[in-house]
Amino acid sequence: MRARSIAVAAVVPLLLATSCSIGSSGDRPDRASTSADAAVATRADVNLAPGVRYRSFPADDPIGNGSPVWLVEADLRQRGVTISVASSGLRERESPRYGDCRTAALWCAATGAVAAINGGYFGDGDEARKEIVGLLVGNGMVLSSGPQRRGSRGPYARSVFGIEKDGTPGIRWATGRRGAKADLNWYRDPEQTDPSGTWSVREAVGCGPTLVVSGRPTVTDREERLVSPGRLHRTFVGYSASSGKPAVVVVAVGGAMEYADAAAFMARYFEREHGVACARAMCLDGGGSSQLAYVREGNVETPAPAFLTVPTAIVVRARAQSADGS
Repeated sequence: MRARSIAVAAVVPLLLATSCSIGSSGDRPDRASTSADAAVATRADVNLAPGVRYRSFPADDPIGNGSPVWLVEADLRQRGVTISVASSGLRERESPRYGDCRTAALWCAATGAVAAINGGYFGDGDEARKEIVGLLVGNGMVLSSGPQRRGSRGPYARSVFGIEKDGTPGIRWATGRRGAKADLNWYRDPEQTDPSGTWSVREAVGCGPTLVVSGRPTVTDREERLVSPGRLHRTFVGYSASSGKPAVVVVAVGGAMEYADAAAFMARYFEREHGVACARAMCLDGGGSSQLAYVREGNVETPAPAFLTVPTAIVVRARAQSADGS
């Protein structure tokens, strides 16, 4: 792999933060601004539900390398805490595929989630419906294919955040064919010619690039044809591993940063806050798309809101518990 590695301490949990948005071609990061430009993070640590908490870090915290970060952390070991890929309104025979669009706050309301963050790339459309650009899986079926496997420099695959049938999240370089069962072809390297195997997922969304692999910051923007120069608002997702399974998931929105800064944040966060390494992390869409919302005491809050609607989201749910914890 010709990935660019960054010498940073190992990371731990799963984090999702903001990245750059893509144009209708699906290959060109957009430099759109976000209302997070005007947002100022103050330090916060608030329990939203058992196993789920909201945190924010101001720009002067070294963990963000000069950028503020807002995140929601979910402990999948806690009963009732789950993470999902959300989409709706896709039409069977429509090509290309369009989906219903919502802000992160409205995705919380529509899915009964305690937190939501924007998902994958999108293209043409209006505020109600937009074209889905990249891989999308729902109910075990491929709803939208990823980019073509062959580019001018040869074959490539992009990063995919997937949820397996038992609810376990994962990140791999993977491809799938629309209309097929979601046994995705996955690759050990984004430019690998032949797949290493199949990956069965219930839900998934493609985006990229990968930021962290096995605790080591590893940015694969060139390999995934997603070079994005300059400091942009990033959305990323990552996870720690416990007994071989993802344990902590974090969804976050960060201030303007390079891909390398996002990778470094993941590493520093999981090591500093949890004392474990980040198993995997990747970017989602960002720029003007970057947004996070969470529900606190029945009210939806958007610490770094965006006003663009998005056709896919990653949502965190937490089942209400009785007084005895059941």
